[in-house]
Amino acid sequence: MPYGWQKKGQSQRRFARKQKNRLNVFGLMSLSGQLSIYYSEANLDSAFIKASLEDFSTKAHHKPYVIVLDNGPIHHGSLVKDEFEKWENQGLSIFYLPTYSPHLNPIEILWRFCKYKWLNKVDYKTWSSLKKAILSIFKQYGSAYAINFSELIIKRTIGIVKFNSA
Repeated sequence: MPYGWQKKGQSQRRFARKQKNRLNVFGLMSLSGQLSIYYSEANLDSAFIKASLEDFSTKAHHKPYVIVLDNGPIHHGSLVKDEFEKWENQGLSIFYLPTYSPHLNPIEILWRFCKYKWLNKVDYKTWSSLKKAILSIFKQYGSAYAINFSELIIKRTIGIVKFNSA
């Protein structure tokens, strides 16, 4: 956790992680609430993205469909780009967001909700409890955990109107 609070007069000690455990996640999410997650504790690369997209393309979907990717280098690898034509024939198109525009990527909202709303302090006690909590959130997304995007849009629009009218 990047920061924390403590009561006045109390001190707390937090030790830096000795292990370099990571859970790297590549997620594909529709605004209607369908979520497909591919994860690894190893570093992700273009081969992982290609394998994930290949797996996703073989599952039943309403076609045609568009996958929106940010400009991460692993999304632009030749392994991924070499598959574009094949995926296009399967009804899957790839669209890249403009650079430096995470605000246009709805899955960034999912990552934020997961990190700052749905994970609890106790989930961070051990690596295994954190990994279990994260995977549980992803498994229950759409039922116990959900994001109402239209509600978020309305809140942002109202906020803009209030800001502009003041």
